[in-house]
Amino acid sequence: MHHELVLIEKEEKVTTLTLNNPPLNALSKEIIEELDQFIHDVLAEKDCRCLVITGHGEKAFASGADIRELETFDENTGTATVNRAKDVFGKLRSCAFPTIAAINSHALGGGLELALHCDFRVAAENARLGLPEINLGVLPGAGGTQLLPQLIGLSRARWMIMNGEVIEANAAYQIGLVDRVVKVDELLGETSKIAESLAKKPPLSCKAVKEALRARDELSFSDAMREESRLFGTLCATYDKKEGVQAFLERRKVEFKGL
Repeated sequence: MHHELVLIEKEEKVTTLTLNNPPLNALSKEIIEELDQFIHDVLAEKDCRCLVITGHGEKAFASGADIRELETFDENTGTATVNRAKDVFGKLRSCAFPTIAAINSHALGGGLELALHCDFRVAAENARLGLPEINLGVLPGAGGTQLLPQLIGLSRARWMIMNGEVIEANAAYQIGLVDRVVKVDELLGETSKIAESLAKKPPLSCKAVKEALRARDELSFSDAMREESRLFGTLCATYDKKEGVQAFLERRKVEFKGL
């Protein structure tokens, strides 16, 4: 019987993907490909407005690369493998709707990199986070050296990566690595509340916000400012902008349609 490495659950406009590769949800080539297929399917759905990714079990959100696979890598296979992971994880950054990593336990190496590609990170209080790849003679290869400094600053990121430091959830919250820390048994419930709230926001605005924030990273300051203006103007022509303003003026509940 085929073991499902990724589980999917849908509730109204929120989709949850659960990594299911016990005991530590290692990110093998196989689970990366299965995750890619599920993300592809979710992106094709018109009714999904928020995506949550979490890990199955109590030991790990995702422990990073499959060490047995890493042992076999040469220069070519190593490069190809991390490029593939970047392609898959990068879809979370470029997709139109918000994404949340519900970090149920340890998020290490590629596991933390997967979480870094999400828009938000909610961690259980027992979680530990880090990029310890240097201790294996490599470096973070799925975006960690680029994404971690954006969240916690270059100096702190350099320290964590070069020392292979693994930190507790509360320390991660203090430096801005995670957005919330909650009790273990409340993680999925609290994450669901956040996801449901985000799912009620105007989807075109959510998409535009993500595009504007990416422009900050990819364009010059002046070009990014122009892109922000363009996106603002585009949204002014939408149904949801009209609905949002009218609902505010009429003091009634807003109903965004993504139009």
